[in-house]
Amino acid sequence: MKKCLYIALLSSLAFGIAPDEYVLLLEKVAQTPAIVFEKEDFSWDKYSPAVTNQFIEGIKAGDELAKLSPAETIPLLFDFIESGQGAEKKTVTFFETRGYYTNFFSEEIYKQIRDQGGIHCGFSGMGKLAFPWLTKKYRGKDFNEYEIQYFWWVYDRKHLPSIWQSWYYCWQEENARPEPRKYVQERLIGDVSCLGFYVFPYLAESLKNDKSLDTVVEVFRTYSCFSIKGDFQTWWEGNKDRYAFPEAKGWNHALEVLNNGKLAVYKSARENMPSWHELAESYYTENNNINRYWYYFLSDKDEITEEDVTEAICKAIEDK
Repeated sequence: MKKCLYIALLSSLAFGIAPDEYVLLLEKVAQTPAIVFEKEDFSWDKYSPAVTNQFIEGIKAGDELAKLSPAETIPLLFDFIESGQGAEKKTVTFFETRGYYTNFFSEEIYKQIRDQGGIHCGFSGMGKLAFPWLTKKYRGKDFNEYEIQYFWWVYDRKHLPSIWQSWYYCWQEENARPEPRKYVQERLIGDVSCLGFYVFPYLAESLKNDKSLDTVVEVFRTYSCFSIKGDFQTWWEGNKDRYAFPEAKGWNHALEVLNNGKLAVYKSARENMPSWHELAESYYTENNNINRYWYYFLSDKDEITEEDVTEAICKAIEDK
């Protein structure tokens, strides 16, 4: 067999997919063997037929998944999480460097959510644009980008208008300076890009009167999952249906799901979710604007360093 097996031609997938068909694709992707191709003596003959077939099927499934829109798949993925899909189910994957590895299927669900370009905050939500309600006092309630996904989807994303308003005010203030500070602009762009596709409607609307936001668009162009071509607003008009998500179901729904005991989220997230909700509700009730963001605590001096931003972030997450 030839090395080019991994670029098999695929038939197109019709719009829309049944949940059971989608799960099957996810399983095949999760089971795709990790093969090292960068070897002079590479040959498929060195692998068992089972490994070769799993690799081909996994690549096919991945390409089929890529043809589906986030509007189709993201709600499905969160439905799987709510129903406990994958909480006990496991997948076995062949890794050339370490043999067979067993993992929970729920890991593939979260990976799919993350890889489609939604919200991401790294290993901590502390000091991030989307979570101004998390302060040092509640460090024990911190979370990573996988742990927060369900809470964000079912409840916290309803605050996006306020989040964008706060960020955009800071962006405008910085760009109104006689000499905008390049490092500050870069940090602001980095923060808003972490909102992923959730920020696209606000970005497209503001771009109508503010071309300074083109620099934000340039960052999103680097995300292969979006494939933004040409003018962003034109692209958005042609693609916004792919990101037409239903409204957040709200905290009462989340609490009901939590109480039924099936929710496929990390134990720490299940335990902390009521506290996250209490903190967020309290914060947004008391603040008309998200004023617990590092830019509001930044020095007015013309030269700003990474240390200056770090200091501002530390001030922003202090309890008031």
